[in-house]
Amino acid sequence: MVLRMSGFPLRRKAVLVAVVLWAFGLVAESQQPAAVAPNEQMTAASPDRVPPPISAKGRKKIGLVFEGGGALGFAHIGVIKWMEQHHIPVDYISGTSMGGLVGGLYASGLSPDEIDDFVERIDWGAVLSGQVPFQSLSYRRKEDKLAFANRLQFGLKGGFSLPGGLNSGAAVNLLFDRTMLPYWDLKSFDDLPIPFRCVATELNTGQAHVFDDGPLPRALRSTMSIPGVFAPVRVGNDLYADGAAVDNLPVDVARSMGAEVIISSYLDVGPPKPGSLDSLVGVAGRNVSIMVAANEVNSLKHSDIVISSDVGKFGALEFSRSSEIIPVGEKAAELESSALEKYALNDADWERYLAERQARRRTRVPQPQFIEVLGLSGVQQKEVDAQFEKYVGQPIDSGKIEKSIADLQGTGLYSTINYNIVEKGGKTGLLVRAVAKDYGPPFMNFSMPILADDSNDIQLGVALRATFYNLMGPGSEVRLDGAVGQTAGLSGELFKPVKPGSKVFVAPHAYISHQTNPYYQGDQQLDQYKERRNGLGVDLGYLFNARTELRVGEDVQWFSEHRKIGTPVGNEFSIVPFVSKVRFQYFGQNDFMIPSRGSLVSATYNYYTSQPFGVGGYSQMSGRLEHFIPVRGRGILFAAGQGGTSFGATNLGLAGLAMGGPLRLSAYARNELLGTDYFLGQTGYLQRLAKLNPVIADGIYIGAAYEIGKMYGGNAQTPALPNDGAAFAVVKTLLGPVYGGISIGDSDHRKWFFGLGRVF
Repeated sequence: MVLRMSGFPLRRKAVLVAVVLWAFGLVAESQQPAAVAPNEQMTAASPDRVPPPISAKGRKKIGLVFEGGGALGFAHIGVIKWMEQHHIPVDYISGTSMGGLVGGLYASGLSPDEIDDFVERIDWGAVLSGQVPFQSLSYRRKEDKLAFANRLQFGLKGGFSLPGGLNSGAAVNLLFDRTMLPYWDLKSFDDLPIPFRCVATELNTGQAHVFDDGPLPRALRSTMSIPGVFAPVRVGNDLYADGAAVDNLPVDVARSMGAEVIISSYLDVGPPKPGSLDSLVGVAGRNVSIMVAANEVNSLKHSDIVISSDVGKFGALEFSRSSEIIPVGEKAAELESSALEKYALNDADWERYLAERQARRRTRVPQPQFIEVLGLSGVQQKEVDAQFEKYVGQPIDSGKIEKSIADLQGTGLYSTINYNIVEKGGKTGLLVRAVAKDYGPPFMNFSMPILADDSNDIQLGVALRATFYNLMGPGSEVRLDGAVGQTAGLSGELFKPVKPGSKVFVAPHAYISHQTNPYYQGDQQLDQYKERRNGLGVDLGYLFNARTELRVGEDVQWFSEHRKIGTPVGNEFSIVPFVSKVRFQYFGQNDFMIPSRGSLVSATYNYYTSQPFGVGGYSQMSGRLEHFIPVRGRGILFAAGQGGTSFGATNLGLAGLAMGGPLRLSAYARNELLGTDYFLGQTGYLQRLAKLNPVIADGIYIGAAYEIGKMYGGNAQTPALPNDGAAFAVVKTLLGPVYGGISIGDSDHRKWFFGLGRVF
């Protein structure tokens, strides 16, 4: 979704930009108004003696207000825990962003312990990264991820465009759908166990929007939509994003609901950290954080009690630290105990209050009697209807439904897919609503691979892939690739099922490919050649499932090697063979950057009707097997084997098989070993050192590997049993895995290496 802010007031633009920067953890997170000290000026005067709990009869209505603040908002859970333990009733709740999430969960009837358990069980890294799990992707989308090992995707619909955020919010949507499903027919947020409101920013007008009815999951998703990180929520012509920019502590909303006493749960991040104002980004962020805080000043002044949680040592995106942040809220509430306990109920009245609140809580979800799928049409509509038909007449199983939704999202066509219960004609059914990505198709993948293993051999490249859908019928794809760099070329393929929904497909294709190949004797490079492989052909294939594909095909190929640098050694050739091909691939690993479990298998057989320096044809086959095993949560044990054979063919020159390069016998230069047959075995271990901001990165890993190989049919200086040990580090980032390391091998082979791109 493309955000266009032309005509938007400059101040509001700045606020939204700041929220984006804050989300990336790049700016100071202080939101405390400099002129206000919450614990001194805004807390009701504390009497010397705490009065006994009052009777419920005639008591004042209490509104609890939660401030936005990302992961810092976990402190609100601690506040709720303390208030429940001390019998402080809550009659109204309002909140923004994370405050809206915590408030919505509490308002829906969840206890503090249930909310604690809810946030603890969330895989926040997966939720914030916004990525469909690799295992749920369709086979061709898995191919895209392995070829372009990053989280970037652009749209070509109506011209080049960007998504509305790094994260569509699909995973967040499903969390809310699952939790709030019992409230599927909620008419008003006043009908919740505790009346509730949350605040979002309507991007077209820049005004605050208070959600008081409609689907509760949509309201919670809207209030948490950090601009630039989560795509905004579209409702008709309105676009809703995080409400922090306009009302981050919505005291006025709680007052308008009827609250007579306002208790505000405030997140005190303290003054700017030393050195945070030494950079342009830090200064800009601080200026805008002051603007965000400005909308809280009046809210704080009009609060009767402010519970100020000291969360200065935590980051707004440290969602994995909920167990540390929650007690901070409990401690902050305890500091205000003398003011809070004036509103405590006695045991009998508290039990009546809880009973009344519990009576309004919904837990039952009806069994669906029909399926309704929105957002699709034609053959696709029928296929998805059939996929969800199995849930008719069965108790709702959110896990299974969400697995089906993940498979549907794995096609890459949808930004979000929600589910709910709907009533029609006196019957209840399962409603699945698919929202197509509005920036494509067509879609574009992009990467900038970098590979260096010598200060004089640094390879840079740019690669693009454009994918067009359904141009030649349902389920068809046209894929166009282009690349410049050490490997350069253009290619195109039409993928077309023989009939809609069929696993059998045809794939005509054409390609132009140029790359630079070195030629070594021992560790000395003698020549450099330009390889050209141009061809066209057609494949017939079968998609077994989302992990496995088998292809057979026939190409005509123009294949040549021409010397660019060095002394002639007889490696130049030019042939035009027909090539018969068989390829099998299995993608069973759980990630495209650093898998922690599963296997990858690939094997290719080619028969060429002519050979470079002889008469007749020759065959080649190569394959690779990788397997990953998790160890104690943070470790990964891996093993890989690869090899190739030319089935007795000799004197193939640069048409032979090569080995060498980072994590492919790392102590040797790229393609330093050349021959007719080879094998390579690897085993190693990776350990995750740290988790990073999941919006733009994932984690830092260190690892070590041992590699041993054998090359047959090489020149006289080919080592008998090349081997090495390598130590390396990998950082999983938005742009792909960045890796670097050193390797020490036999025969005094030593290399450092660095790269950006696929590791395994």
